[in-house]
Amino acid sequence: MTLRRSFAKLCDLRDFDDPGLVAAIRDILPERDPHAHIERKAWEMAMLALFLDETGRLTEDTRALAVGAGDERILFWLANRVGQVVATDIYGEGGFADREGSDSMLVNPASHAPFPYREDRLEVLWMDGRRLDFDDESFDVVFSLSSIEHFGSPADIARSAAEIGRVLRPGGHAFVVTECLVRLHPFDRAAADLGIRLATLGRKNRVATLRRRQKLGEAFTPRELERRIVRPSGLRLMQPLDTALSAESWENLARYPRGSLEVETPSGSFYPHILVQASRSVFTSACLPLQKPL
Repeated sequence: MTLRRSFAKLCDLRDFDDPGLVAAIRDILPERDPHAHIERKAWEMAMLALFLDETGRLTEDTRALAVGAGDERILFWLANRVGQVVATDIYGEGGFADREGSDSMLVNPASHAPFPYREDRLEVLWMDGRRLDFDDESFDVVFSLSSIEHFGSPADIARSAAEIGRVLRPGGHAFVVTECLVRLHPFDRAAADLGIRLATLGRKNRVATLRRRQKLGEAFTPRELERRIVRPSGLRLMQPLDTALSAESWENLARYPRGSLEVETPSGSFYPHILVQASRSVFTSACLPLQKPL
């Protein structure tokens, strides 16, 4: 099928001028003003909702799988709109266990719900995204929002992408959102990190190789998105990835000083939160709309 809306793209400030996107954010996050609270995470969930609507997947016949799901708002929103949602994550383990990856999701997901939802439509399971314990071709939809980049090495990420493709039914749709580098500084490249590792006899940049950066390991170049996610999945990218960004998107570039969780921006305000500087490089969210060949 041909998509009417552009989904394979970077998060851009101008996207929040789109009435359809704004309406989707209001539906998913009714407590927020989508024009005042402009951020990547709201954009990711809205883009998924719009994609599922355009592909005809918001129906009672749809069985959807979320990989690296945490307690994302979209899980409860979808439970009110599709036949089944299966949320998987390593709940209670890993770096997000004290935040959206709490093991309380396994025993009481309703305690995480921001609004009433059809509790019989949401199943929550402990599962490693690199080894999905489902039969081949089990789901109509598989999605992962800003999670796959945390799954480990390039080989681990490729393995997860292959698992997403394996459990998807022919003709089914996948939607993977992850972090895309829009400016990669030469000092942040893998070769530079490897040089430091060799010069220090491995005391610094211990995991750096010619293919794996020590810094920025959780963000991908556009070429790496193709090589590490799209190609291993065996799925078809439904549109070419549009990497254009408006000048306005750069105006409130967010920066997190080393060792701090407090953001610094030119405006002094968290919002709009579109582009993030890490080390000397810059990234934002990117959507990959995918389909399994029949």
